[in-house]
Amino acid sequence: MTRKACALVVAGGESKRFGSDKALARFRGEPLLAHVLRELQARGFEQLALAAKEPRRYAPIAEEIGYVTGARIELLEDVRPFQTPLAGLAAGLHASRHELVFAAAADMPFAADAALIDALFAAIEGHDAAVPEAGGSLQPLCALWRRAPCLAAVEELLSQPRPLGPRALLAKVRAAKLDWADIRPFLDADTPEALRDLESSR
Repeated sequence: MTRKACALVVAGGESKRFGSDKALARFRGEPLLAHVLRELQARGFEQLALAAKEPRRYAPIAEEIGYVTGARIELLEDVRPFQTPLAGLAAGLHASRHELVFAAAADMPFAADAALIDALFAAIEGHDAAVPEAGGSLQPLCALWRRAPCLAAVEELLSQPRPLGPRALLAKVRAAKLDWADIRPFLDADTPEALRDLESSR
């Protein structure tokens, strides 16, 4: 199945709690970022992109995935001075050649859940965004965004002096909230211990 949409991976955060660049940490025999990109590529998105402050740092991973799968992974530079995933989302929305952008964090190895992605595509009808809610928490870093209205809202938020997170975007657009019972797609590797727990999970 081909999805006429962009899949965006947001990487390159400070990884303060992890202690090193978690996108490069090993997960099931390969860098965590490689796992996330490979899983998203398998979902049939026509465009696959990676946004980071220093995207060339991840070029070898992108090139290897492209060589193996035939997919072209676009490296996008997040040029904003803020350390916020919202800036990475802005880079992806700017670069998207499609109306819809599925954005996921680089430390979420199970984000490319086929059933979840299908449900988000169904839920966004008539809305600017579709955001899952699991365990009482919204998950904007595993969500679907409509390019034009969300880009305008992101630019407005990034023009403010204080950096904001992606949840602030939900107050600016028509967002559909999708109840999702399974929290697995939203599990992330904030610490090395959390990554080890994810690696052993099924």
